[in-house]
Amino acid sequence: MRKSILALLFLFSLTACGSSNGGLTTKDLAIKKVDDDKAVVQYGMNRVDAEKVLGEGEDIKIGNSFAYSSGVRIMYREDKVAGINLTEESEDMYETVGGLIIGMSKEDVKKIYGDQYLADLEKNLDYAYNSDSKQFVKESEWAKNIEDNTKIHLISVMFDGNGYVRSILLTDKQMAMTYR
Repeated sequence: MRKSILALLFLFSLTACGSSNGGLTTKDLAIKKVDDDKAVVQYGMNRVDAEKVLGEGEDIKIGNSFAYSSGVRIMYREDKVAGINLTEESEDMYETVGGLIIGMSKEDVKKIYGDQYLADLEKNLDYAYNSDSKQFVKESEWAKNIEDNTKIHLISVMFDGNGYVRSILLTDKQMAMTYR
């Protein structure tokens, strides 16, 4: 009996590791001001609320994207945040809610999100998570279309020649592929 209970607990712990707690939710697709945890811009937030945090943006004529003076770029879909891009100019002003910051090393990014990445290239590290299946997307699965590409959450980190973060993109697959 005792062995059965231990076996069940072991199996439960294995299945718990695959839960959405270990994945990426829309709450992970968010940034905050470094000195103000309440000043958050999150995926799905309406534009009016995002601009209360960021100020007024300038249309950069790529899809429905706007640049803000803080080095943040936002991509909107139907007036809701569908993509967030931190550029080098946002360093020391904004970070992701998961703790990614401009200037961080690739090793430190992997400490936050682990080794279940979609792609690990010299200057790029991508994580994709299917919120329906609650699993990280593998490179071989990326090209497959699903019914709703907004259910694939993406964190894409670009590095400079020395291996330090220079850009962070938080979005869904639909926005990443089509800018809409």
